[in-house]
Amino acid sequence: MKQCPDTPALDDAEFSGHVWVEELPTGAEFRFQVAASGFVTFATARQSYDTAAAVPPQFRRAANLINDRLDREALAAATDDPSDVTFCGLATRNEGTEFDWQKVPAFVGVDVWSSRQGKFLPPDSATGVYERLGLPTLPAIDKELAAAHADFTQYDHESAFPQSEWRDGHAVGVLIRDKSGGRATAWADEATTQSPPASRSATELAAVYATDERINRIVAALQADDQSLTVDAVRNRLVSEVARESYVDLFSDDEFVASLSAFESAVAERVQQNQSTG
Repeated sequence: MKQCPDTPALDDAEFSGHVWVEELPTGAEFRFQVAASGFVTFATARQSYDTAAAVPPQFRRAANLINDRLDREALAAATDDPSDVTFCGLATRNEGTEFDWQKVPAFVGVDVWSSRQGKFLPPDSATGVYERLGLPTLPAIDKELAAAHADFTQYDHESAFPQSEWRDGHAVGVLIRDKSGGRATAWADEATTQSPPASRSATELAAVYATDERINRIVAALQADDQSLTVDAVRNRLVSEVARESYVDLFSDDEFVASLSAFESAVAERVQQNQSTG
């Protein structure tokens, strides 16, 4: 699977022709490839996984979205060998800036690598691919902006960032790309310093995050999707949801602050208690 492209800071980038400027949420690199059979292989920057269930919980909502929404027929119709294509995007997560986590997609597509063409597709083509496959991508702020006349120094000032589609207030990041491969990111200075997550036991964390209110909401969501309501199904959905929406409070250097298996067991116990008294 092709590695996703490196993206420098705006000060280190040069652009030519026309550029696209898109809103960038907080998150981590997440890639996938699709076999001719429709089987999806997922990958973080560190490791690949054969199933969505095997993906670490902080990426699992992204994997599930891809599995559920990917139009495999459209992909098969577009290429003789879908494994020639690598899809690069972001698994969105809370890294200290609040978004409307019910609104921002768990995965947003960014780049598309074509082995046949030997390159990453330009931003307009990549966006079109994701749209045809039924997957979300980045909201466009400017399309086909002439790089020679663009004033990118505006992104030196937080107040100049455009309104966000996913949160109250301005966007926290932008991705700028031209059609020849030039690219850069700019981030607003939120002026916040995150303290390391507090050390708590798995049981304490389960009590905080696996509340009856959250369990009931997840049960309702699974029912609406005609999915299983087993303890394991509710637990898996809850853990992956919490890992994404509270990532900044639960992970340090991308490692869970307690024993993940113990946390999953404690959550399952609370789900079982909820279902037995419901």
